[in-house]
Amino acid sequence: MKLLVAFLLVVTSLVFTPQQVFAAKARVRTAVSKGSGTVTSGYSKAKLSRNTNSVIVTFVNLGSVSKITYTLSYTANGIEQGAVGSLVPLGSATDTRDLYFGTCSHGVCTPHRGIQNATLLVETSLKSGRLNVKRYRIKI
Repeated sequence: MKLLVAFLLVVTSLVFTPQQVFAAKARVRTAVSKGSGTVTSGYSKAKLSRNTNSVIVTFVNLGSVSKITYTLSYTANGIEQGAVGSLVPLGSATDTRDLYFGTCSHGVCTPHRGIQNATLLVETSLKSGRLNVKRYRIKI
């Protein structure tokens, strides 16, 4: 119950804060390798960046997309963490988000340690009405 309340507080604060949102829970499918390899789906690419302690997500083929929502979830030192965000394309063919494994406040960022079970869920709503769902399992 406490975890649910904490998660709801994080999501609520992120919705009303005009910053990128970082952190959530876990799901599985395609792996982003331990190196700097990139995994691509039809509308997104995910790349683990060890230098910035983040996952860099590039959204592609946005001409046929009406909205994209994404959720990064993981466990850090036994505590579930997550980030939620969305994007409505405004004419560009690509867009990028840097999803940080940590927290930031007033320009000061603190990285999370002991990260496990990291996943990224990207849901792409197409102008045709179809929904494309892609899950990335991130190996750290």
